[in-house]
Amino acid sequence: MKILIAEDEPAFRHLLEDTLVRWGYDVVVCRDGNEAWQTLAAENAPQLAILDWLMPGLDGLEICRRVRKRGNDAYTYIILLTSQQQDEDLVAGMEAGADDYIIKPLKTNELRVRLNAGKRLLELQNELAARAADLEAANRDLESFSYTVSNDLLGSLMSIGDNARAIQDFVCSKENEQCRAYTKRIYDKTRSLAETIGIMHVFFRPMRVELHLENIDLSEIARNITENLRKKNSARQVAFVIADGITVNADRRLLQLTLNNLFGNAWKHTAKREEAVIEFGLTEVAGKSVFFVRDNGTGFDMANADRLFKPFRPLPGTEEFVKDGIGLATVERIIRRHGGKVWAEGEQGKGATFYFTLPADSD
Repeated sequence: MKILIAEDEPAFRHLLEDTLVRWGYDVVVCRDGNEAWQTLAAENAPQLAILDWLMPGLDGLEICRRVRKRGNDAYTYIILLTSQQQDEDLVAGMEAGADDYIIKPLKTNELRVRLNAGKRLLELQNELAARAADLEAANRDLESFSYTVSNDLLGSLMSIGDNARAIQDFVCSKENEQCRAYTKRIYDKTRSLAETIGIMHVFFRPMRVELHLENIDLSEIARNITENLRKKNSARQVAFVIADGITVNADRRLLQLTLNNLFGNAWKHTAKREEAVIEFGLTEVAGKSVFFVRDNGTGFDMANADRLFKPFRPLPGTEEFVKDGIGLATVERIIRRHGGKVWAEGEQGKGATFYFTLPADSD
């Protein structure tokens, strides 16, 4: 397994390198913090790293923070080398993102045990990641199959409905109310099922299209959406607060759909507010950029938060606002497709805030 060591003291660095080589590690040696960060930020970076707490350039704590803030599919297990022995110092190191620490002078048996623990954790994470990838591939195959079958079914339903309408118009006499009622029932049912299948197609589509990443101005998109909402109902008194200069590297069509759904959701749930407020902005959570859409509408009970992004499952008391039940579920799929996360916070009667993240290189 590849391992990085960052240590500025030559004698200790050589001792550590020789020990790790004897244990079978592929050792990458860095002499200062800047070199260590460049190595860890590169492709195929080592997943194990031993960082000196104090060294020229970036220190070990700052490297920990940058690694955790960057986020990555491949986890980096970090061990800090330190002469600090105060509890508050060790806590600071772990809070910065270190997984473990070793207090100098180095004890080789302790180092071996701590490295073995890190290796086991990485092996488990890699195994879980592989299984997750297999599951995601299986889900994509299942969705593709479902999309194809539903598309064929849609064509058949439309044909049945058209034939029922033709029978109603050309075969059933005006006096034969039973014939006309039966054919109308068939036609109406096929149209209803076709509409449901159409909704399913909209729901599946974000996971099927190819992503076309480009630099887009979310603030401009948000403003265009608010203008359209005002035109839709000019009588409503809604204050829109849109932060300027929010840009991302993402798929324009899918992010447009995301904001359409989030603003549409806020618009519906503030319908009964005399002075509604809908905001779009950027904040920071745990050192990461987070986008949000906030409203002062009906809100929701956090006990039901796990249902928000499930298709066709409106929250209790929100049925009057729900059209097809896939808007927020579509948002979740789009953000997940980009490698981000979405969640919400709210309180009944006091509004809701929907947050979403995108990969660090998108903002």
